[in-house]
Amino acid sequence: HAGRHPQVGIEVRTLNQDQMAPALLTHSVDFCLGFYPHPHPQLHNELLVSGRLFLAVTRELWTWSLRGSPPLAYGRLAQVPVIRLVGNDPMRQAIDELAQRLGVVDSGGIQVQTSQLALELVRRGMGWTVVDFLTAQHLDPRTMVALELHELPPMSLYSYHSPNHPPGQAVQRMLAMLPALLQQTLSDPARAGTSPQAKA
Repeated sequence: HAGRHPQVGIEVRTLNQDQMAPALLTHSVDFCLGFYPHPHPQLHNELLVSGRLFLAVTRELWTWSLRGSPPLAYGRLAQVPVIRLVGNDPMRQAIDELAQRLGVVDSGGIQVQTSQLALELVRRGMGWTVVDFLTAQHLDPRTMVALELHELPPMSLYSYHSPNHPPGQAVQRMLAMLPALLQQTLSDPARAGTSPQAKA
């Protein structure tokens, strides 16, 4: 959008789910993006794209986990720390559910504030976590493995805005571009040969 309309200023902020509603209702921001529908009754949710969740782990740890006998769907990952999210982040539910399936105790692992920090700890070989389909698409397959989690329900990316402050023309143009761009990102043939996705 910035390339097509250089006269339009764009500001990107990082907000948690609790901060989104006040920002939208006071018109501090035009729209927000997030996974899962926003629960605030005064916000409108618009579905953009859906996809699977993935288990993310370093290739080194994944190779180690498969050395057990007999082979299991996720190897010995129950012996590897799980990187969880604190609070009521919706992604935490998926992480906790998979950890339970692997037999990880509720008190085990490391808890962090954001998904970005969780992924950074995973990259450093400190454990495994669950990531969304867009994040999985951009992991480096030389050092990371992303396992598609068919046993967990798909997740969706939404845009949020306040009906009391409907998006202006420039914002509507930007929002109209997002679904096609996201689908293009997920189906980019240039990434097909280096996709990190691996089915368990």
